Amino acid sequence: MNRLLSYILSCLLVSSCTSHDELLDYALEQARSNRHEIEKVLTHYVGDTQKQEAARWLVANMPGHSVMWSEGVQAFADSVMHQGLSQERGNQLWDSLQKISATPQKQRDIETLSAEFLIDNIDKAFRAWSESPWKSEVDFDRFKKYVLPYRADNELLRIGWRDSLRATYAPVIKDAKTAREAFERLRKAVNSVKRKGKYDFPYVMDAVALRNHYSGVCLERCVYFTAVCRAFGLPVVIDNCGQWANYSNRSHTWVALVLDDGTYTVVDEDSVARKFNKIDASTFAQNQTMPEDYPYTGEFKKRLVKVWRQTFDLNPIDDAPLFDDSSARLSSPRLVDVSAEYGLNGKVEIKPDCEIEDVWLCSHSLSGGWIPQAHAQVKMGKAKFEHISDSVMLLPMGIIEDVKTALGEPFYISNGRKIELNADTTKLVSATFTRKYPINAGWLNRYAQIPSTRLEGCNEPSFQHPDTLFTITEVPVFHNTALIDSPGRYRYIRVIADLPSYANMDRLDIYDKTGTLVASEKKRLLDLGTSKTISRIDYFPWNDGNFVVPGHDYELAYWHKDRWRAIGRQHSNDYSLTFDNIPSGALLILHDLTEGKEERPFTLNNGRQIWW
Repeated sequence: MNRLLSYILSCLLVSSCTSHDELLDYALEQARSNRHEIEKVLTHYVGDTQKQEAARWLVANMPGHSVMWSEGVQAFADSVMHQGLSQERGNQLWDSLQKISATPQKQRDIETLSAEFLIDNIDKAFRAWSESPWKSEVDFDRFKKYVLPYRADNELLRIGWRDSLRATYAPVIKDAKTAREAFERLRKAVNSVKRKGKYDFPYVMDAVALRNHYSGVCLERCVYFTAVCRAFGLPVVIDNCGQWANYSNRSHTWVALVLDDGTYTVVDEDSVARKFNKIDASTFAQNQTMPEDYPYTGEFKKRLVKVWRQTFDLNPIDDAPLFDDSSARLSSPRLVDVSAEYGLNGKVEIKPDCEIEDVWLCSHSLSGGWIPQAHAQVKMGKAKFEHISDSVMLLPMGIIEDVKTALGEPFYISNGRKIELNADTTKLVSATFTRKYPINAGWLNRYAQIPSTRLEGCNEPSFQHPDTLFTITEVPVFHNTALIDSPGRYRYIRVIADLPSYANMDRLDIYDKTGTLVASEKKRLLDLGTSKTISRIDYFPWNDGNFVVPGHDYELAYWHKDRWRAIGRQHSNDYSLTFDNIPSGALLILHDLTEGKEERPFTLNNGRQIWW
């Protein structure tokens, strides 16, 4: 534990008044040569009790906040702010700036921010709060935590950002009477500006620059929306899932409105801010109807284990040892567990059968390992976890003699019950697999619109007089075969559809009348070189690369006690694999040993893969 974190912990263990005074003293010490600027802020508000208290709170919590900065970084943000840039122009500019600018360095807020910036921020925050129709909904403590802070993450900063954003969005909330109404209107206005693409710029720009680039990753969008809301005195904060439990290895963030009666969010296409919203599956909404016997489903949903709030101020910490590098966030003084605010009410007790002090609940990562999602100390032989999401596969783990060790079987919570998975090696089953990772509904939406797509042949590259060789009438799977009965000879083959965006094929395999493969290309238009009689076309829709394919080596494994145990290996000669001797009730995983990294654990239900 570093010196700062140790000091913070010791401060938070004493009375709140003493802690605040000690934190303020520590902040002034950490200001170093910038101390005179910080003291200007504190003396500026002598005689104004409330603003002085706010200033002291802000300064006391500044240590630990920083930004990566260089003249090149600033120049890029300034360029976007003044004129906006296309994705191509922006990337070109950033590439040039990197070559002539110094390497960005960490700038600590407490050592660099001017009195002018901080006073402007405090005054404008108070003005927004005092003039808002919803001031009665925002008490002073909530104002300090969720309106006063000048940053939401580690974005660049720019003086006057509150005034600039107010000028843009004031008409949007002109008649709004409540915080929820203003929040909903601002979200709609901000999201109505659709911009595609993301710059290669690896840092988060300030809010004024982001106005010209409301795009990129979810964190950038959240930083911008947070700034817009705070400019109008709305108490908002960025909440996050830490890491998805069953999707990517990345986090996900969103903006929440924090009122006295709870946390409000707007999810997906909803326009109303609600409490206890579920944060999952937002990008995987299935809006197309699939055939009843279709072999793939879009039931897979992104799930989280806990919800964390990213605060400007410091919170009491869970001083747990490190499980791995990612577990440091579980002991961060800038994060607080707000899972209960989202209706997560699962509870579980872990009773290790060995002497151990700490237990982590781990979910399975994208590429094979178990990652920590929650921590608890063992007390009276039990580690108690509360406010855990249901329907998430979890494994209790601890560290024994410096080795990460499973402390029980994988389990999930369903209707308040802990359901453990115990592989039964005395009862073996067989199953056939076509994928190693769940398909999301976005792909199925595309596939559902492929019927009516045509495979055409012609001897002219212009296709002025094409013959229809085959019309796709069913929703395709990964590998599809079209038998061609046309006696004609064709040099050019193409895919064409009423909806061109859904005519994309990953590959076409063309066979002549002798059954010989004469072309295999990832194109919508193929030139066979000479005219040929076509007997068959195998077509493969654009896909995510997670289907079983010929030529790859695969391994099926099941979890038993403390590790994945191989059931068998196979070299695939087709688009499916059948394995025997699978333990009943086991948690399984299919590895592609040839290429690819995406894989998910699953169970079997009547031979069907249920993804976790």
